[in-house]
Amino acid sequence: MFSYEEYKNYIYEDYDELVEEEKMSRGEAIARTFYEYDMLAKKSETDKAMVFVVFSEIIITHQKILFTSKNYIEQALRELDFTVIKQENKLTLEQFNELFSRQKRVLQELKNMPLDYYSRVCWYYDELIDEVHKFINNFELENKNVDSLVSTVLQRFDRDCRNTKSEKFIVYTTLAENLLNQGLTRVNGFQDVKYELQAFSIKDVSDEQLTKDEQEKLAVRISKVLLKIKEYEQYH
Repeated sequence: MFSYEEYKNYIYEDYDELVEEEKMSRGEAIARTFYEYDMLAKKSETDKAMVFVVFSEIIITHQKILFTSKNYIEQALRELDFTVIKQENKLTLEQFNELFSRQKRVLQELKNMPLDYYSRVCWYYDELIDEVHKFINNFELENKNVDSLVSTVLQRFDRDCRNTKSEKFIVYTTLAENLLNQGLTRVNGFQDVKYELQAFSIKDVSDEQLTKDEQEKLAVRISKVLLKIKEYEQYH
């Protein structure tokens, strides 16, 4: 069994490594990390409490929670027996009281989280937009030659683009917006990005993870991008 502090440190380290090093979405990273600690949570009531509380503290920082995960986690948290945890005597009194308070807090926070009904693990709309922007900004800071920008971005997000059509069009749209804003319409791959966006239909993303509002936002963004490209090509 890990100690009280070790659980928190190790879970966060493993989760952060998947997000930062493996470039996973937060949803996939938390699912992968939980799988690694699931057996440890079965060792004792104290282990179970520490694992579920730490995971809940990470999850409440996410934009949404899968509805089945929410039900499972809330049930596990409510069923924690703090009488048994006290009897196991693995925590100091201060740690016991803190864990009890943390459990109450995450239960309250989980109540207010927006639900996700799409079962496939994937990036959320705003989350992926931010990730693409961050990647492009870092690329431009490290590279003077932007001619490989398109291929580098698409390589970075290749797995995500193959996961859902929503993710693919979010990546291509955000990339195109960046290229247009910086006047990078002659870089290698720009025309390929345009052709992909021209093939967009809102029906392609209607049964995936995006809300109706997000679908409409994406469609508007793509229309604006294609209009800007058309205007640019008319005058150049």
